Amino acid sequence: MDLFDLRDFKVTISPRALLIPEFRTLWDRDKSKDKDKALQELAYVYYLSDFKSPYLLSLDMSIVSDTVAKDFMKDESYKPDQEVEEAISKYKELQITPSMRLLTASLTTVNRLTDYLEEVDLNERDDKNKPIYKPSDITNSLKSIGGIVESLTKVRDQVEKEITKSGTLRGQRRKGNREDPT
Repeated sequence: MDLFDLRDFKVTISPRALLIPEFRTLWDRDKSKDKDKALQELAYVYYLSDFKSPYLLSLDMSIVSDTVAKDFMKDESYKPDQEVEEAISKYKELQITPSMRLLTASLTTVNRLTDYLEEVDLNERDDKNKPIYKPSDITNSLKSIGGIVESLTKVRDQVEKEITKSGTLRGQRRKGNREDPT
């Protein structure tokens, strides 16, 4: 989606985005001339919601919101109000495809698997002094990680192709009838 752009290290909003009621609400409630508060909130929405957000691609989902709040709202304890939550929901709704849903679900599952592997204690025993976690189960899980990463990469590539296929070109142009006929 090309609703937001980055110019001079600031998030800018396209006029089309302001036609969407949830984004317009954030814009209109900021009465200042420079719209700094609205741009902060829209940056928060963007970085918390956009498929290509570096925060969503690289961080554990449980800390994304706090990190984005710290970086863009300058307040790690920032909690979005109802209007910001609605803008986040709308942004996610507008960009979602079946492949994106699959990727999101996969990333959530991988994060849970990561948490599980980080918490495994091979010395933990049950009431009969037998290991709770079998080393063979853990090593089998570790062997499959390469395949999981490869599968995630394939799904992510597919999603990026879907986004590219939507026809958006550099400079907000659209493909002509005879451009890239495939």
